[in-house]
Amino acid sequence: MRKKSIAAIFTITILLAGSSSSVAEDSIPSPTLSRAEQVIKFHAKYDSKFDESYAKLMAIQAKIKYNTSMKNAFKAIIKDFNGVRSFVENGLSSDTEGIEVFVSYAEEELGEFDNTIYLLQKEIAKSKTITCNKGKIIKKVMALKPKCPTGYKKK
Repeated sequence: MRKKSIAAIFTITILLAGSSSSVAEDSIPSPTLSRAEQVIKFHAKYDSKFDESYAKLMAIQAKIKYNTSMKNAFKAIIKDFNGVRSFVENGLSSDTEGIEVFVSYAEEELGEFDNTIYLLQKEIAKSKTITCNKGKIIKKVMALKPKCPTGYKKK
């Protein structure tokens, strides 16, 4: 059941991200600027957006500390985020690539991450955390319908 909800989150994210195909007028680099100036303009606009998304993801990571099924999906999201950031940085450092490609890619990916963050926050809001104990061992479990592991009792 949990895997189905995570798969649904990813499917919705992909569908929602694919629905916005327009790029804002001010995000298209000016052809009168040199490539170095365009890269500086790109960093000025998008670095703060990527940093903000990363901060939100780290806040979510702290909240899902006890939710093992969400942790696994979250690792994939972070890996994707870091891959996107790395791809953009490597492309911008190359003198042969056109910057327009990275502007549209950054816009698209930031939209996807915003949708993913929203869906994760919504899922976390629905989740409940319970405390289970077995002798002196205390374990916290987070899920939509949390259950204590075998041998543990709800505190």
